[in-house]
Amino acid sequence: MAAGVLDMGALIETRPIGRMQWIVIGLCALVAMLDGLDLQSIGLAAPAMIGQLHIVPHVFGFVFSAALAGLALGAFLLGPLADRVGRKPVLVGATFCFGLFTLTTAYVGDLTGLLAVRFLAGFGLGGAMPSFISLASEYVPKARRATIVSLLWAGFPLGGVIGGLLGSWIIPAHGWQSIFLVGGVLPILLSGILAIALPESASFLVAAGKSRERIAATLRRIFPDLSTAVDVQFEFAREVAPKATVLELFRSGRATGTVLLWVSFFFAFMILVTNSAWSPILLRRVGIAPEQTALALALFNFGSLFGSGAAGMLLHRLGVLRVLPPTLALGALAYATVGWSAPSLDAVMIAQGLFGLLMGCASSGLIALAAIYYPVTIRSTGVGWATGIGRLGSVTGPLVVGQMVGAQWDVPMIFAVAGGSVLIGAAASTVMGLLPRAGTERAPGAATTTSVQA
Repeated sequence: MAAGVLDMGALIETRPIGRMQWIVIGLCALVAMLDGLDLQSIGLAAPAMIGQLHIVPHVFGFVFSAALAGLALGAFLLGPLADRVGRKPVLVGATFCFGLFTLTTAYVGDLTGLLAVRFLAGFGLGGAMPSFISLASEYVPKARRATIVSLLWAGFPLGGVIGGLLGSWIIPAHGWQSIFLVGGVLPILLSGILAIALPESASFLVAAGKSRERIAATLRRIFPDLSTAVDVQFEFAREVAPKATVLELFRSGRATGTVLLWVSFFFAFMILVTNSAWSPILLRRVGIAPEQTALALALFNFGSLFGSGAAGMLLHRLGVLRVLPPTLALGALAYATVGWSAPSLDAVMIAQGLFGLLMGCASSGLIALAAIYYPVTIRSTGVGWATGIGRLGSVTGPLVVGQMVGAQWDVPMIFAVAGGSVLIGAAASTVMGLLPRAGTERAPGAATTTSVQA
């Protein structure tokens, strides 16, 4: 290659996705899978933990919310940090953090200790998410970005499937501690693999003004056949580099879209985590055995896995903002149906599967929208704050349901009220689709423009 200027955006856009890029995507998907396993584990272990640790059932909502408060704080703090120091170091540290404190969960003996370790595990989980989403999305062309992000997001329900199936066997056989031992050791091992095998985002290195030598070395790992002249200059011409602060999310016409995106995240994440956290306890109240509940949640995660996978095709063909409103609205109805169907196990499993299918598609759409809505220089900040707001919803949901349980609400009514709240998110995503201009990129599958409409 002749000496001159090499535009990183053009390089990513014009080359097919190669072997090393798929390795990056695969490693990020493994982090997502272990994240999903961890979030599923606490809900499955809750019935046994309540008895052994002598915790009042409705108080356990604070345990669920402690982890989710940590998730929100991790996303808020570590997302912007990844825009300053790099995606890789934050991802490695966050993965080790949630592995360590998930492992520690197996050894707690009281409510105070449980609240502390779940909060710290959540902090790591929240920090990992924006980092791996940004890292993976920055190594694929824009036309493929939403599809790849939606497939990456499928790692969460895949982890939930594994957690549900593993929990239905390992918890009755070896106690509730066993699920946390497995769920803690694996991320610790993975953090070491990430430190060795994962390259930093080349787009971040250019946008952050890192040395030519470091950028060239990273590019050689990603594109082994690429040769660069000694005096070549790297740039990311299409995106100007502002300081990565939350205020940037509200500039350049993004303010209204950012608020609407946050509202959608809040209610979508609220219902997803509420289902994983409280369904085992609620369904047990209407006569469904714990091992049957674990299978129902496994079916929910299977549905979510397929929904996330199907989202890639739907988002590419229809655009994010034509997929989100109907899937959120139908997901609300499906969740209400879970409560109405109990205690029929077959009906509950079908409703959980449909709920997972719809919300898997919707959550993939939200993550993809956050990844394409913001430029590379503030992408981790944008994804981090959006997921952080979603985690605030995740904190709120279990607490509200805990109050309903304490007030002796009927199980069908709890499911109906929780499901109905998602309609607010559906309305927000509908309004976002009507915005004439916001953000920096067109919906997936289309040429670059300033519109977010599909």
